[in-house]
Amino acid sequence: MKLYKYKSLANLWHVLDLVLNQRLYCAHWSTLNDPLEGRYEIYLGNRSHRYESIMASRIEQARDGYRIASLSATPTNFLLWSHYAEGHKGVAIEVDIPDDDPDLTKVVYSPFSSVFSEKEQTRDDMRHLFNGKGEEWAYEEEYRIITDSEHFDLPSKPSRLLLGPMVPLEQAALLRKALSDHIEIVTMDLDRVQGTLVVVGPTPSLQPSGQPLQAVHG
Repeated sequence: MKLYKYKSLANLWHVLDLVLNQRLYCAHWSTLNDPLEGRYEIYLGNRSHRYESIMASRIEQARDGYRIASLSATPTNFLLWSHYAEGHKGVAIEVDIPDDDPDLTKVVYSPFSSVFSEKEQTRDDMRHLFNGKGEEWAYEEEYRIITDSEHFDLPSKPSRLLLGPMVPLEQAALLRKALSDHIEIVTMDLDRVQGTLVVVGPTPSLQPSGQPLQAVHG
């Protein structure tokens, strides 16, 4: 499936590494921008507090080995460009990851935490710590690579580099000069009526998604 990694050009190394080395950087889960990442509850019925402490220690030890790469199913959401691509001055990189890749998971938006009972935790149980976020994050349409490695090797080379509408002309020209032999480069433009983004260039196949910005009436 086609997924998109939003990046700031302030960290150009990660952009070049993704495109040229065909891999995603996976950050430690504790560095992500949601303070509720990795939350959980333990339900043991009448078991002792000491047993709960032992179980919590095991969960946290296992949890601390995980790293995450965040991607989105949409390349045209206004807020994603604002929050993760340096206020539309960054890029989104299109990658293709098989739906059945064992490291790929779709984020579920829910107010509930993961709950652990007294049964022994499996690897899938631990991954559930990171496949849920609060409903207020649903606009991101997020998919995640959840792994214990610092990098995730892509099964094929990234297919497109989408330049934000506010990328300076000099930077856009330099990126085209450096990367056009390795990846198709297209430019995004603002649809100021709908509050979304559209593709400008030879392959305008992307369609706006998500809710358009609404006018504010005083």
